[in-house]
Amino acid sequence: MWLKGFRGFTLAEVLITLGIIGVVSALTLPSVITKYKRQNAETRLKKFYSVINQALQMSVAEHGEIEFNFVNDTNNDEHSKEGEEFFKQYITKYLVKIKDEKYNQNYYDVVFLDGSGFRGYIGSNDVFYIFYRLNYNTDSSTLTNLDGKNEFLFTYNNGRIEPIWKTNSISSLKSNCYQTGNVQRHGCAALIMQNGWKIPEDYPWIK
Repeated sequence: MWLKGFRGFTLAEVLITLGIIGVVSALTLPSVITKYKRQNAETRLKKFYSVINQALQMSVAEHGEIEFNFVNDTNNDEHSKEGEEFFKQYITKYLVKIKDEKYNQNYYDVVFLDGSGFRGYIGSNDVFYIFYRLNYNTDSSTLTNLDGKNEFLFTYNNGRIEPIWKTNSISSLKSNCYQTGNVQRHGCAALIMQNGWKIPEDYPWIK
């Protein structure tokens, strides 16, 4: 029963309203998605930096300062065994994870409960790198991508895991990180750290 004086919406009015809602959503949704992706990346990078260095502190408390004294060079079974033993003894036992295992002769993989993870690498001259992935299974077939979107480069330096090139200026890091084409953007993690663990407004890779 219609109330006196009440007039319903016409079909045209409903369609116009839905059209306006659609236009507004189309204009605002991309920015909302970008904001979410960036906040997620910032949170995971900052958390990883904290967690991995807490693990190192616990390792040092138990074993003393970590020393790299690998006898063998890369690409052989002995080096692979040394690397696996290193990660298990000094790193992964102090991490909460769902998987840690040797990937190949030079790499060791760790996956965290939130789906992020890293591929650790110990090369010749005992260089220790970590390729951290916001989503571990993305591009998991490649060893090193360093795209500044999903994968970011860290290294062991003076008892800590730090973004590589962390002492460089923001302008220098942007010059590297904002490169286009099929390149490896080593400085992206350091750029975000230098910016207070916030992704710069003009950052091109997470949007």
